[in-house]
Amino acid sequence: MKFCDLPIETQQRLNCERLNLHNRSINSAYEVLLYNQPGTRYFHARRHQNSWSDDKGNYMPFGGGSEWTLQYGCIGFSRKKQVMGYDYELCRGKTYSKSANGTIIPASVKTKKEVLSIAKAIGILKTLV
Repeated sequence: MKFCDLPIETQQRLNCERLNLHNRSINSAYEVLLYNQPGTRYFHARRHQNSWSDDKGNYMPFGGGSEWTLQYGCIGFSRKKQVMGYDYELCRGKTYSKSANGTIIPASVKTKKEVLSIAKAIGILKTLV
């Protein structure tokens, strides 16, 4: 189903929610979430801890350092079944490995500094203060 096939009231509600997405930025020690001004694109990075083990049988669940996994994509909508019919809500849609200006989005990076530099290189996202 395409967006234009939805009822007019639903389209207006989703557009209003989409335009307010750029105010929901997250910049914490373990997560970065950014939206562009019209609310059509998102950039999400999450920090994951790696485990460590060696050939002697030693194991540490959080001893292998950390890495950031990256996602860049467009905002879509999904249909949810309710008691009386269906409801529609915004969700993350298709993901991209390259932005429109040619910035390559890797699957993972090591530091938050690299995450923020990639987000800045994309250019259309709301910058962090």
